[in-house]
Amino acid sequence: MTDAIRTIGPAEARARAGGRLGRRRLEHCGRVADLAAHYAALHGASPDDARVVGWLHDLCRDLSDDQALAAAARWGVPVGPLERSHPVGLLHAPVAAAELRAAGLDERLARAVEVHTVGAAGMDTLAKCVYLADFCEPERDFDGLGKVRRLADASLDEAVAAAARLTLLDVIGRERGVHPGALALYNEYYGAR
Repeated sequence: MTDAIRTIGPAEARARAGGRLGRRRLEHCGRVADLAAHYAALHGASPDDARVVGWLHDLCRDLSDDQALAAAARWGVPVGPLERSHPVGLLHAPVAAAELRAAGLDERLARAVEVHTVGAAGMDTLAKCVYLADFCEPERDFDGLGKVRRLADASLDEAVAAAARLTLLDVIGRERGVHPGALALYNEYYGAR
């Protein structure tokens, strides 16, 4: 991506994603874009920005592990032991964000792409909407998801807190390392209790 995309709209974002992603992943991005726009309209963010990020959030999700590691090196994305053990799962978001920043995408939108998978403390409303949309997208189904979906329409922060908690319980239950961003997000909501 060498052309500037600072003012990209949802249709252009969809076209960019369509040029990079397989059919199944592109359909997922469409569902996330729609749900992110819904949450944005409810909670005071731009639905168009949410759609753009929804379409672009998994731009690098179809990379292989080796390609994700190479892209991280190319864009200067830090890779620690946790990322090295799950390259695509943990690097696709920051690698896509770095690529999109280099192409001129607005920083707020790039940041929402960057944190959509594991979250981060201090997310703005747009980033929270996209984080939740990816978490709650209609094709997903797991214990506790119904509660997060119900919360998402009423209280963005309560839904994000519940999603962060479920994520940590799942990761710890599978005896995997916890990403610092996920832990920081959890602590932002539960650390002062």
